[in-house]
Amino acid sequence: MVKYAFRNILRNKKRSFLTILAIFFAAVIVMMSQGMITGMLDYFLKNYVNFQTGNIRITTEEFVKRERFMPVDSLVYGSDELIAQIAGIEGVDHVNERIRFGILLSYKDNTVESLGMGVNLLTNEFKIGEKLIAGTLENSGLYIGVSLAKKLGVELGYELLMATKTSEGGLNAIKLPVKGIFKTTIDMFDANVFFLSSTDAKRLLKVVDATTEIYVFTKKTDMTEKVQEEIKKILPPGVVAKNYKETMGALFSLFDQMRVIWVFAEAIILFLASFVIINTMMMAIFERMQEIGTLKAVGMTRRDLFANFTLEGAYMGIIGGVLGTIVGFIAISVIGAVGLDFGDVYKGMEFPIESVLRVETKASDFLISLMVSIFIPPLAAMIPAKYAGNLTPVEALRK
Repeated sequence: MVKYAFRNILRNKKRSFLTILAIFFAAVIVMMSQGMITGMLDYFLKNYVNFQTGNIRITTEEFVKRERFMPVDSLVYGSDELIAQIAGIEGVDHVNERIRFGILLSYKDNTVESLGMGVNLLTNEFKIGEKLIAGTLENSGLYIGVSLAKKLGVELGYELLMATKTSEGGLNAIKLPVKGIFKTTIDMFDANVFFLSSTDAKRLLKVVDATTEIYVFTKKTDMTEKVQEEIKKILPPGVVAKNYKETMGALFSLFDQMRVIWVFAEAIILFLASFVIINTMMMAIFERMQEIGTLKAVGMTRRDLFANFTLEGAYMGIIGGVLGTIVGFIAISVIGAVGLDFGDVYKGMEFPIESVLRVETKASDFLISLMVSIFIPPLAAMIPAKYAGNLTPVEALRK
């Protein structure tokens, strides 16, 4: 039966080739879309974790309530000792403090609303040193986005006076030189953000042995909740540790739902493409009516005919589906390595997302697309196969 079904495909080579080609292109689209969608979602999540939440973020309860105002008076005290304790927990990759504050940066007649970030300039997850287009990285001074530097009209060596409200409620000002200008693939950072050492940020804000936020990064994402439970045991009263899922809230749930929805969408795409198999098999059935009648007359059962035509359609679908999935996987791997530049799309977006998308192809995406490509075409082939199986010998010979 297996050999007989395969030989039947070769009866009309052109039609079989076109059928396989249709499924091939559908499978390529399915694989590439699966890779792009899951890759983009993973990329967004990775950026969000790196720049917004960490795997776990530690703040005070009061800070969480007023976060949009970036309060500098809601502090986690004893931060140095706490960071040292967290760094010793199994599964923790690294721990960084971050002090964010809004400020009006001025130089001569230019005043720009900007966001200051006090971090360890040498070890932070932003990797400022790799993005410098001018200057050298030290753990002191100011490091300004290229667009922000243009708006202010400043260059290396210029000193900027920063004045802002302190954690004590008063005002303080310090003057720091511009030691570096960076350019990232995140428009929001280049246009609005400047970095300074956490030591200088604390001096400006008059913060002593405390910080506003502590970001914890785990060695593996699936270790996040376990590490979070260990951190909670050592936190002082009023301080909370939330993982990235909790911080993202509905946004994370939306990401998960999108993954599931897209698998169904891919199945629909391939099922629609599989209608060409239904068309091909129906044509084959009508062309071979006398043969079907003869075969049934000499003893071939309805089940045998059903199996034969299902196998014929399945062969064409599986050949096209497997080849298309492989080609699609190679294509999305190349796109991931080269990257897609969405600079114009993301320009001005208030979201920390890199404009050059580099999707990471995963074996799970390949397997999902492969399974969809293998199972949908045979299901489509069953429709004409059932019609052929239900024909009686007399009906088939008469037609």
